[in-house]
This record gives sequence, structure tokens and C-alpha cells, in this order.
Amino acid sequence: MAQITLPPVAKSFFTACKKCGADRYHTVLTHTSSTSAKIQCEVCKSNKTYTLPKAGSMAKKAVPGTKTKTGRVRKTSHADDFQALQTNRGTEKGIPFSIKTKFEVNQKIDHPTFGSGYVKTAQLDRIDVMFEGEVKTLMHNKV
Repeated sequence: MAQITLPPVAKSFFTACKKCGADRYHTVLTHTSSTSAKIQCEVCKSNKTYTLPKAGSMAKKAVPGTKTKTGRVRKTSHADDFQALQTNRGTEKGIPFSIKTKFEVNQKIDHPTFGSGYVKTAQLDRIDVMFEGEVKTLMHNKV
């Protein structure tokens, strides 16, 4: 049976963020013991302690769409949503990303680094964009 180990310091891995209420990428800040580490959410920048699940026991995993301990509803993974959008709107040409351009919800964009993505939420100066591998928060509408 393979032993589960902590990710290396400064590496990112995918786990649930309590503050965001969704699965997000977290960066490992430091290892506090052989089974726990301090991590930081790449989206909301909140810090928390991550502990490896105990060997042999199946830790109660939160099912997408269910309530967490804090009463928030855990959001489902974006992979299914991204595939559905690709299937429905895959031939649509994306707008080239620029920090100066103002984007709207559901627009397809072409980012030079992250590739094609769809705008999930739009605020005055930032957008959450769903790319194939992850959701990124980007600045926009900067004049």
C-alpha cells in the first residue's frame, strides 16, 4: 500500500478551501510536522493547516453540492462545466485577453498563458475565468 506524503513546499495542490467554499489550488507554505502543513488558497489568500488523511480510514469527504461544517454549500468542480461550454460553444472565437478590455459573464477569452477560458463572474475590476485546468482570478477594465 502506497504511503501518502505531503506535497513539497512552494508547490500547489487541489483541495477544499473553507473560505471560498469550493475546491481550489493551495500553495504549501511550510511543513509543520510529517503529517501537516500550512497552506494558502491561491484565490482568496486565506491560510489554513492541512493534515494528511489517516491511513486505513476513509475520512468523510464532502460531496459536491452538500453543506460544509460552516453551513456553506460546497461548489462542484468546474471540469464538467468547462467541458459543457466547450461542447456547446467550442467553435466560437475567443476575445484576446487584455487587462484594458472589459469582459462580461459567459464570454469566451483567449489568454496567452492559460489558453481558452470562459468568464464565470465579473466585478468592476476583476473576473473569475474558468480555464480547462483551473479557475483564475484576473484583472480587467483597467484604463
